[in-house]
Amino acid sequence: MTLKITPITPALGAEISGVDLSAPLSNADFDAVHDALVTHSLLVFRDQDLSPKAQVEFSRRFGPLMIHVLKEALIEDQPEIYKVSNLTEDGKPKGRAYAGQYWHSDLTYEPRPSLGSVLYGVQVPECGGDTLFASTANAYETLSPAMQEFLDGLTAEHHFAHAFRGGSNPAARKGDPLDERPPVNHPIVRTHPESGRKCLFVNEGFTVKINELSASESTNLLAFLCDHMSRPQTVLRHRWQNGDAVLWDNRALVHRAVDDYGDNSPRHMHRTTIEDLAEY
Repeated sequence: MTLKITPITPALGAEISGVDLSAPLSNADFDAVHDALVTHSLLVFRDQDLSPKAQVEFSRRFGPLMIHVLKEALIEDQPEIYKVSNLTEDGKPKGRAYAGQYWHSDLTYEPRPSLGSVLYGVQVPECGGDTLFASTANAYETLSPAMQEFLDGLTAEHHFAHAFRGGSNPAARKGDPLDERPPVNHPIVRTHPESGRKCLFVNEGFTVKINELSASESTNLLAFLCDHMSRPQTVLRHRWQNGDAVLWDNRALVHRAVDDYGDNSPRHMHRTTIEDLAEY
């Protein structure tokens, strides 16, 4: 097979054909995939047959893998796999159902956030359950020079509990897994270590506040930035097919799942998350 790269939108995304991710890629093919990820931020591989082990091995070539804090959603003998699923077995959820119904970049609440993620469609709805992706590089580049200058140097607080509680909750019950990750701070603007593009690094899921601003200033600016990132010109809507593997760059985009399906439409996905070792 010959590897082929076909762009999907001008802002982000490409489909990769001629690649079988169930077997180790040659160095030349992996380098081509890596370069395409840096260029397009999101890659779609159709008609894949990925075991959890094969998905882990492919993902690990980009860097060390991260273990999600919600342990009940992990595969027991392959904890690098986080299950996003509305299926049940013996009355118990097989994974985390209806996850990510808000714009976010995976694991920004970690001291070292994610480089990228691989999501594999084991079983997807015949209709619905799409995922939206938006370029944070394009979002920064389309801000006015004055706004770019204002944002450079600002930092924001990120907290895992924010998406679930609408904000930090110091009175949460003891042992709550949401509290296993304390708040962390990251720059609002980060330079992508490989492409050199500046990218916004805030999201409505995990970003609590902008540290250098008042509460009202922070709330209004975050709302503006999140709206600006998700403009139609910068959004790619991926319609899932069984066997799709989607690799995306968390340093250069945000994403959200679309909750337009119900329990009568099975959606079972496997996700791996790659740690970012770069310094910002």
